[in-house]
Amino acid sequence: MKAMLFVVLTLGEVLAITSTDATVVISVASECADEVERVKKTLSLDDFPCDPYPGMLFYYTELGHMRCGEPEPS
Repeated sequence: MKAMLFVVLTLGEVLAITSTDATVVISVASECADEVERVKKTLSLDDFPCDPYPGMLFYYTELGHMRCGEPEPS
């Protein structure tokens, strides 16, 4: 039996910042799906490992850790 490996990319963009939180849009793309799911939500500024700003990109690693900036090529 072959093991199936698929990649899920979770990429976000900060839309707006308040004194306590950030409005973001998160796009989830999967190698095995033809669609990209986009979700608008609010995250606490404490959730970010950096100082977010409008227009900033962020992503989640395979382990679920948030990173600021664009994903690094693998």
